[in-house]
Amino acid sequence: MSLHAVVANVSPALSYALRMIAALDRVTGAAATLHRLPGPHPEVAPSAIFAAELLVSRLPDGAVTLIDGATLLNLAAALSLDDRRLRPVALVERLRWTEPGVGAEEAAARRHLEQGVLALMRVIVAPTAAVAADVVALGVAADVVLIATADETGARALLARLADRVGWLAAEEAAPL
Repeated sequence: MSLHAVVANVSPALSYALRMIAALDRVTGAAATLHRLPGPHPEVAPSAIFAAELLVSRLPDGAVTLIDGATLLNLAAALSLDDRRLRPVALVERLRWTEPGVGAEEAAARRHLEQGVLALMRVIVAPTAAVAADVVALGVAADVVLIATADETGARALLARLADRVGWLAAEEAAPL
């Protein structure tokens, strides 16, 4: 199985998703195929949705796909069609519907999109217990959520969860602890 990562075209270098992807690369000794999704993330935009649909349709069957939480809103429709074909994993630094400055109507729309797309994930990785609790509060089963720091320790925890939940990279295949 292959490992792919989808991040926003413009992502802060120190974003949780990019740090976790780099940590996984170091632990496994193999680089994930990085896909940068154009668009204004986390704002929902038709051009970003179209780009997401093209990207997701081109990912290989069975691919473990690490998805930056900033891109989830624009990937919602595409993933709802391909969640059984792929093995989607969300890297959620924070929920986007709770961001300051978002109006009530926009927050409600984002909440529904986030809730729906997170329900499709095989694993949801959060950096803190508070973010994990926010995800579970959306109705996601707690056993899908993993609290993991964006370092080698967190990457090993994610690999163990992937081996358990999606049968990817058995623990003995990972770089030694």
